[in-house]
Amino acid sequence: MKDLIPTTLTILGALGGFEFIKWAFTRKSNSRVAEAEAEVAETKAERDEFYLLRERLELSDKQLLAKEERFHEQTQLVRSLQQQLLDKTIENGQLQSRIAALEAERSMKLCERRGCAERKPQSGY
Repeated sequence: MKDLIPTTLTILGALGGFEFIKWAFTRKSNSRVAEAEAEVAETKAERDEFYLLRERLELSDKQLLAKEERFHEQTQLVRSLQQQLLDKTIENGQLQSRIAALEAERSMKLCERRGCAERKPQSGY
């Protein structure tokens, strides 16, 4: 037994002494701490990825909203131009009708014979 204690102390000293004893008693808690740190790092990485994806989604939403606003403005412009075109077409049709009516009236009153006494306005022609 006397030889066992110095031999045990020699073996412990060779293995690192106090550090070996400390490691032997704290290895389970150290592994739990390491696992917890790994989980914290993984959670932080997932949180950062979540925030990045959320920022991308918000940016995408803003871009989509801007596109929708531009589309609405362009649609309003096209509608306005189409309305103007329709108004001008209607106005053109009314003027064409007026011109046709005036030409018909003129042809009824215009005397094309030379020296006609009924000619209005009178000319020496």
